[in-house]
Amino acid sequence: MMALAKEIQENNLLKSNGIFSFRPKINLHIEISSYILKTADTAEELIESCKLRHEVFYQEFQQIEQTGVDVDQYDSHFDHLIIVHKTTNKIIGTYRLSCSEFSKISYTETEFDLTEVFKLQGPHLELGRACIQKEHRRGATVISLLWKGIVEYMNLSGANILFGCSSIKINNVMDAAIVYKYLYNQGHVMKSNLAEAIGVFKMSNFAEVYNSLPEVLDPVNQAIAEKLVPSLLKAYLKFGAKIAGEPAFDKDFDCVDFLTVMKKDEILESLGRRFQLVQ
Repeated sequence: MMALAKEIQENNLLKSNGIFSFRPKINLHIEISSYILKTADTAEELIESCKLRHEVFYQEFQQIEQTGVDVDQYDSHFDHLIIVHKTTNKIIGTYRLSCSEFSKISYTETEFDLTEVFKLQGPHLELGRACIQKEHRRGATVISLLWKGIVEYMNLSGANILFGCSSIKINNVMDAAIVYKYLYNQGHVMKSNLAEAIGVFKMSNFAEVYNSLPEVLDPVNQAIAEKLVPSLLKAYLKFGAKIAGEPAFDKDFDCVDFLTVMKKDEILESLGRRFQLVQ
């Protein structure tokens, strides 16, 4: 009985967010070794990717036992890059994409003032909700495939600016300040802030805590920062991304978000060479 009630509740959630009427803006399909890299082109594939997101964001990271779907009002309007494992025929990686050519709404805009970001020559491609199933997270294969998909999507959509929230699983101001100082010292932070956190996402006392840190982090805090920066953000930075301002705190996901911004002409040469792509 409880299982039936839960199924009805999930079905209503999917229906209220327009998932059953989902249609992709761009169709992309590439087969590579044991994987299929594509955009979700059916509601069923989108639902499966939302279940994967729930598995990673809620069950794994927040220790919530029950299964479910991570879905919101943006999902039916955005495209969803997915990686399917051929052996199991299961979606093991996903990335949410929204190009300004197709939609003017933005999830990132709920956390940051993006006025200056949108002044950069577009089209703009928002990246978000990236996750990979735990069993496929070792090594760089799946992350590399997701990046290959992003490059292909950029070429097909004509996107010139990429941006989005890079989440770090920390929930206190001190660790956020240490990571920000580390990224600043590594040259990954823009000299002048391009955006700032807004509303409930703004971290109180962040500037005070940040300014209390020494110019150069001591070895202990340096090691803490290096350990906290996730592989996905490291990939962004490797390909030329910059942190656009002070981080935001996402209470719902109990994590800190760094706004990352990338220009196509600064990253496509590196990515194209790696994936042997031609503009």
